[in-house]
Amino acid sequence: MKKLSCLIMLCLSVVAVAQNTISKIPSDASIVATIKGKNLLQLMSMEEINNSFVGIEMLKEMSRKNSDFKSLEDFGFNLGASSHYFFQANDSINYNAFIVPMKDVNKFEALVSSQGKKEIVSQNGVRTIQGQNESAIFWDASALVVVDASMNNYFFQDKAVMARYGLKSESTEAYDEEETIVESTEVYEEEVEETVIESTEVSEEVYEEEEIEETVIESTEDYNDNDDNYSYYDVYDANNKIKRELSENWATLKAIQILKQSPNRSILKNKSYLKSLDDNAEATLWVHDFGQLYSNVLGGLYFSELAGFDLGQMYANNGLSAKLLLENDRMELSTSYRMSDQMAESYKKMTSRKLNKKFLDYVNEDRMIGYMSYAMDTKATLEEYPIILKSIYKNIPYYGEEAVLGLDMFSLLLDEAAVGEVLNGDLLFLLSGISKQEVTYTTYEYNDDYEYIEVEKTKTETIPDFLLMASTEDSSMFTKLIKYAVNKEMVTFDNGYYTFVIPKSPLSLHFVIKDGIAFLGTSKAEMRKITTGTFDAKLSSKHKKRMLDNSTSLFVSAEQLASQLPIEEMGLDGSGKLEWFLNTSEDAYMTASKIKGNTVETKMVVGVPGSEKNALKYIFTIIDKFAK
Repeated sequence: MKKLSCLIMLCLSVVAVAQNTISKIPSDASIVATIKGKNLLQLMSMEEINNSFVGIEMLKEMSRKNSDFKSLEDFGFNLGASSHYFFQANDSINYNAFIVPMKDVNKFEALVSSQGKKEIVSQNGVRTIQGQNESAIFWDASALVVVDASMNNYFFQDKAVMARYGLKSESTEAYDEEETIVESTEVYEEEVEETVIESTEVSEEVYEEEEIEETVIESTEDYNDNDDNYSYYDVYDANNKIKRELSENWATLKAIQILKQSPNRSILKNKSYLKSLDDNAEATLWVHDFGQLYSNVLGGLYFSELAGFDLGQMYANNGLSAKLLLENDRMELSTSYRMSDQMAESYKKMTSRKLNKKFLDYVNEDRMIGYMSYAMDTKATLEEYPIILKSIYKNIPYYGEEAVLGLDMFSLLLDEAAVGEVLNGDLLFLLSGISKQEVTYTTYEYNDDYEYIEVEKTKTETIPDFLLMASTEDSSMFTKLIKYAVNKEMVTFDNGYYTFVIPKSPLSLHFVIKDGIAFLGTSKAEMRKITTGTFDAKLSSKHKKRMLDNSTSLFVSAEQLASQLPIEEMGLDGSGKLEWFLNTSEDAYMTASKIKGNTVETKMVVGVPGSEKNALKYIFTIIDKFAK
């Protein structure tokens, strides 16, 4: 069974599949992910996938007991359209579900039969494997559905729920949060009742309530006989058995519901989901509401295990959509993060500052391996975070008032404006090189007289050459710190900048403040150019735009990294695979936009080398190279 489940998951990740199965996803799904087989097969033929390392290994594994599998198409799946994953949760159970459309159900059942003595049976008008005790696997002529369920244990801590399912208390302590948990139970009862009704409307033969109740009673019958003789571990094991049976029953019910789902109850009724779709994307991801997701998954745990930090409240009405584009010259992952009105208002203030344009006068892209820029407003950030936290903590039982008072005292004691003047909040980090440096170190050896003596040796260390820039409007605090360090002989001053030698390290840090910028770097040559005004800056318009137009940007030059990283000296690559990867890679970058309305857009782009026809073939080439 495990091998079959792994095969199904692998097929989902390698080739997406089939008909219009999106209508089988329920309207209240929290997360939906889709892989579009049609788009993928336009980039790479079925023959090429079969002949790839992944295809060969899959066929080899599944053909150990059946030599008829010559192509992934022989598994019976339709490799021509979209397959889906969705996550659905309530306060009692979480469902992870996969939907894979069928092309030839006979081929799929031959695959199942070839993997062992597994009897295929019909149940409520669908097919399944008799005696399965892991994920619920059901199918009909149109689709395969795999459901994995996990219980939310906090739900079963309520006394009414425990009595309903025949559970015993594993602790002698009273439940102080009984009122809160009972409220959660009411929601659960409505959801489960609705679920059962929906499933029986589709097929009256599907799991009558009496059958579920009978299962629970049978599982608890032996447990209740010798109640007084049970130890903690006996109670724990018996409770787990009941919950496991419930999980299996509910997963089975959910799988059948998915196969028989009515289109008018599908995710296609959700406008937010429809807005996230992109026909050109090879894969998409949609998260409806992080707040609701955290509340369902974590539930009452935030009282005891998260110190009252309610993530559901913090991220309420925050959603996400993402799409993956595999093109001829690049692969691109873009996301759109939607915030609540309150969080958007705070985030807009926190990201109101732009990157200091003077930073660009100290960048030379010809010797730049990479950079990271970051533009936040320190003063606004220190002001807004307590406001966000107060909205979360104020409703916490027992100490909500104290938490709010503590946050108010923090804001009172902290001078946000003063801190914001010392460090404005915009930073630029440059990795300008990787150099070798010979360093002296002390070790101990035995001499000819077998005496343990101190010996001084030298070795070559690889160290990064970096430069960090930060805007400052008030350098008085830096001046005081430097003066203190000089008095303690921790820092030296020479050629217009300060130097701090890190003990037992080949790395020395150089520091200077000039034109409202605090510079911290490792290169003496660059620091000397900065202090003398002779820095040879060079930066293209595309890099300037990425840095200045976004709140965050990141860039890595594959060419510079490949030419400067001493792979052999560092012992990083005995097989030559890493060197091949670096020499064939293209530049990569990431950006996070300023907030527009309530939305922040991010984009991650990796170039595709000219030797590859498209991004998908490049991915398979990398897998083939590193797997062999």
